[in-house]
Amino acid sequence: MEYLHLYANCRLVKGASMSLLCDLQMRRFYHIPNDTADVLLFLQQHSIEECIAHYGEDNRKTITGYIDFVLSKEMGFTDHQLLPELIPLDLSWDRYSAITNVIIEYQEAINYDGPFFRELFDLHVQGLEIRCYRRTELGKIRELLELFNGTTLKFIKLVLPYAEALTLPVLDQLVKQYPRVKSLLLHSAPTDQSAKIFEGSVPVAFFSHPINSCLACGEIRSDYFISNMELFTESQHYNTCLNRKLSIDQQGYIRNCPSMREDFGQVTTTSLQQVLDNKGFHRYGKIRKDEIAVCKDCEFRHVCTDCRAYVEDPQDMYSRPLKCGYDPYTNNWEDWTKHPLKHAAIAAYGLEEIIN
Repeated sequence: MEYLHLYANCRLVKGASMSLLCDLQMRRFYHIPNDTADVLLFLQQHSIEECIAHYGEDNRKTITGYIDFVLSKEMGFTDHQLLPELIPLDLSWDRYSAITNVIIEYQEAINYDGPFFRELFDLHVQGLEIRCYRRTELGKIRELLELFNGTTLKFIKLVLPYAEALTLPVLDQLVKQYPRVKSLLLHSAPTDQSAKIFEGSVPVAFFSHPINSCLACGEIRSDYFISNMELFTESQHYNTCLNRKLSIDQQGYIRNCPSMREDFGQVTTTSLQQVLDNKGFHRYGKIRKDEIAVCKDCEFRHVCTDCRAYVEDPQDMYSRPLKCGYDPYTNNWEDWTKHPLKHAAIAAYGLEEIIN
């Protein structure tokens, strides 16, 4: 008999109407019918011939087609027996740092070399997003980036307002000087387009809409989905947006995210340890997608980064993201701003200005 074995890094996620087959090593995913997922799950414990006998000879071509698809995408292999010694994927997740990623809403009046920031970046933070809503001299951005040269940061994303002076050669030179910058987004640009600099390794996205505040944050889109081991395993235990995230807004207030209403002090008067000792700071980071209304039925739940700042029911922390237009029961995407049931929440958050 012949058996199909999925590689351990290839995981099936079933939704209400469709499933996702995630290749976490190659960072790809495939949207497949639930019937296909059921066959692949059956094949994990039965031979191919047993599977055909179970579903009927008239489904032989369909079943072998599913198997050929898996083999063609290099997500599995066949063998003449079940292999119980194959080690399943370890879905545990942990990091040695209490804070792994940070968002800074840049404001020139704030001293980013102060005690709070030095203490924060001594924690081995991995990722930093710097948001500039208003036109800022490139020299100021360089001064800010200089502060992170001696840190353990692996990834810096810059969100900047578009300016004619920010040409691709200028941005390329910036990245060469500060190689921790791995991504750039230029908002308020003349058109939507994308490019790559630094020998094609750093993406630059030009976004035509203005980003004037944190109100623009939290939109769920398919091109934001990420299929990799880190996000997938984190999603099993924590919230993939707010787990171990810390943000500093334009006034220097410390929040889980700039869009969250609750703050945990101000950088000039609060120590980092005071923030970390506050149980409220960790509350949202523990909300898994499997616990969120509608999201728990969505096949994309473990490749999605979620949003707890803007939800459909502002009184319910387990409500689905407001800015998501996907319906996992019909598998259709809609414009979330047009949905009549979202209008009350849109008004409650004061989002009219960014959707009109």
